[in-house]
Amino acid sequence: MLATMEVTQMSNNVLILDAGCQNFGKGGELNHYLSRLAEGELTKLGWNVEITLIDSQWEIAAEAEKIKKADVIIVQTPGWWMSTPWQLKRYEDLVFVQPGVVGNDGRSHLHPDDNYGRGGILTDKKFMISSTWNAPKTAFDRKGDFFEGRGVDGVFFPLIKAFEFLGMKQLPSFMCNDVVKNPHIGEDVKRWKEHLRHVFKIE
Repeated sequence: MLATMEVTQMSNNVLILDAGCQNFGKGGELNHYLSRLAEGELTKLGWNVEITLIDSQWEIAAEAEKIKKADVIIVQTPGWWMSTPWQLKRYEDLVFVQPGVVGNDGRSHLHPDDNYGRGGILTDKKFMISSTWNAPKTAFDRKGDFFEGRGVDGVFFPLIKAFEFLGMKQLPSFMCNDVVKNPHIGEDVKRWKEHLRHVFKIE
């Protein structure tokens, strides 16, 4: 089950997709900070970490190589309008379709109705979503509240399925809530470090 999945060191490569983006000239700093924090925590414990700043210049072919090299991809993103920044979707549209990243849709001509989404080739890789939201946690988890009790993974369902289409398996998600109206950044930082240690089995 997802809640008990963990990752142990393989070739020790982590790629962080830092989707901290600016909107009307501001924003992104908290996600940059959490990305650097993850880099520091994992690097000092033996992992090779690369960060791609989604809201900057990057090369499609180089990003495809980073994905192929990585054992784990961490998506660090704000929640924008119930989704991710459009810059991250642009990254997916350009990079995920590259040779060696995408496989096929899993179907055959003999059985066109079966196995859609099961043709991914990156089956030895895992991904994690870490996100920041102005919404409180109750908005995600409480029945009858805005997100109808679906949880953050329910809100990020399309993003999760994009990675699964590539063949990857999901690691437990992390979320910071109420970061604008009622922030608890110190507590969030502590929880983020604990989350990384638990999932990556860092002692």
